[in-house]
Amino acid sequence: MMEEDAVKFRPFGLIFGLLFFFSLSSYSQEKSEVIRFEIQVLGLKIGDMNVSKYQVADTVHYVAESQVKFWFFGTVNLTMNTHSKYLNGYLVKSHSKSNTNRGNFASYIYWDGKKYVVDAKSYKFENQDPVFGLAEWCSTRMFFDELQVGEKFLSEVYGLATTVKKLGPNVYQTTIAGNENRYFYKFGKLQKVEQENNIKNFTYKRIE
Repeated sequence: MMEEDAVKFRPFGLIFGLLFFFSLSSYSQEKSEVIRFEIQVLGLKIGDMNVSKYQVADTVHYVAESQVKFWFFGTVNLTMNTHSKYLNGYLVKSHSKSNTNRGNFASYIYWDGKKYVVDAKSYKFENQDPVFGLAEWCSTRMFFDELQVGEKFLSEVYGLATTVKKLGPNVYQTTIAGNENRYFYKFGKLQKVEQENNIKNFTYKRIE
């Protein structure tokens, strides 16, 4: 083949390579599973949350995105995104960020092979203490799978770990930073979360 002909064919080879790459990327990512929740305070809707689950190669991704507006000595607008990654059934990395009209905050957690390295910052709270021992649970995974009593739960926002407790049939509790949170399941699906918070107590209700 003449050099001039080879030059002509290069763009086609490049296009074919890109199409092949993107087809592999699409094949490696399974279809996303999405669940919607309504966020309430005292029975009144203040926002919405979408949580999704998908897999890329061996890593399972959980993503929660929420937007709320409520009153706390003035109007508070909050947009929050939490992205957690799992490998072989254990949390290996998470990034949680919140943008508000009171300030922006972010928390990072990752497993370094021996411990979770923590850099957590939220409203009037900071934590850099490491967490030892792998965790099966975090706030984003529990939307898709029913919690298991006695297993470790790690908060992506606070970087604090606790043990899952069972309060009754399909009802569980975790305690993070002194706040007790309760989770209600039906046929293995999360229906409601009652979350204590230093600012407000929130309720998350599943939307079918």
